[in-house]
Amino acid sequence: MKLPLHCPAAARAGAWCLAGALLVVLPSQAAEPQVRLSFKFILNSSGNRPPTGNVNTDAEIIAQVARGNEIFANYISEFRFQNVEILDVSGQSAFYLSDASAASRDVIRTAAMASPGAFFWRNNAINVYITGANDSAISKFPPDNDIIILCQGIFDPTVAHEAGHSLNLLHIHEGGGADGCSDTLADDENWTTRDQMSQNSYGLNYSQLNAAQKTLVDNTWGNLMSYHDPDNRSVLTACQMDRQSAQGYTDRTWLLNQVPTYVRIGAPIFPFGDMGSWDFPYPTIQDAINGGEVNTRALILLNGTFANPTSVITTDTDIIPRRGTCTIQEPKPAYNLTYNLEDSTNAVVRLAVIRAQQFDKRGEATNAVAALQEAAAVAVGRERDALQLELGQRLGASKRFVEAEKFFTRVASETDQPGLRTKAQRKAQTMKVKQQERDREAQKTGQDNPKKEEQK
Repeated sequence: MKLPLHCPAAARAGAWCLAGALLVVLPSQAAEPQVRLSFKFILNSSGNRPPTGNVNTDAEIIAQVARGNEIFANYISEFRFQNVEILDVSGQSAFYLSDASAASRDVIRTAAMASPGAFFWRNNAINVYITGANDSAISKFPPDNDIIILCQGIFDPTVAHEAGHSLNLLHIHEGGGADGCSDTLADDENWTTRDQMSQNSYGLNYSQLNAAQKTLVDNTWGNLMSYHDPDNRSVLTACQMDRQSAQGYTDRTWLLNQVPTYVRIGAPIFPFGDMGSWDFPYPTIQDAINGGEVNTRALILLNGTFANPTSVITTDTDIIPRRGTCTIQEPKPAYNLTYNLEDSTNAVVRLAVIRAQQFDKRGEATNAVAALQEAAAVAVGRERDALQLELGQRLGASKRFVEAEKFFTRVASETDQPGLRTKAQRKAQTMKVKQQERDREAQKTGQDNPKKEEQK
């Protein structure tokens, strides 16, 4: 009796698994090859992480990885992101406020490679170093695609965006609008409306375009690798996914936790080349089995309906469906905040923030929030904005959505920066929706209203 192939992602992505002569849809599981990411906070001279910011807690790192995986899953990529670890780098405070510049990135990379133990440098993952600077992020193209620098002004999908560069994706506007993909339009990072893009490509405003033209504009404007609406960019085109697949396979031995073997119906068998690679896929699943490219690997099916293999599969085999050196850099944040509030000139703010850092170090999250609230109560201007934004983010991560919404709303009403106001308004709305979902779920299950419990 022939053993079935294991196809964990089939139900989600619309693929079929073959068991004997039957077509069987199996439940979804996470079995895609994962891009390994090793996160490291560079601590200040007191041994603390940044007290405020968009990526100063474990929860915010986890959210960044989850957002990237959501984007990749939506476009049925064969890859996902793996959070290998979150570590603290002490004794390197000279880099604590390093910005997202090529110079800062290269200095950190050189220092880390020279003293790998001091920086927890890994040769089998992208090393993601997090600083306390008021900046966004920067990474490197292959072949030096082993480092990302994250600063505290990053956006919601920044880790996925920067890892996209590591997988050889250019900005949409790269090289004057030529990102190497024919399914994106020419772009300019300074454009503020879709009309500008559609006028440039078609000589028409967006509302005058046909459906196909609008799709191209939307896929470019909302692309993961664009600078437009950076908190919500999420599109991956077929060409971009091809570039990622090629680079992922090239770097498979150090970047991925599982080697992919590609299968494309009708592909030729070559007596040369790396069969099963992106460039030389197998034409059938059976050919991949014959080539010994099944065990401990993931079979990536590129198109069509596949013939059931005639050989017995004796190992747990995942079937996943899917569709040099350069410097790249994220756009600057749309607002300006100070994140090293442990150096505030306001003594009450400074001391409360230092207490919060100490509580964080001991894992006392509730006490840390209380200390930050004490600081926020007396802070003014942009220090107040930074603290209230931080409190909203922490309370939201703790599912205290009502309190989180209040802090985000305060930021939106009190800040003098339009970019921060927009971000805070979106965050407040998200918290409101999450609380409404919780209330509806509580009503369904007959539980006490969590909103009321939260307000007690």
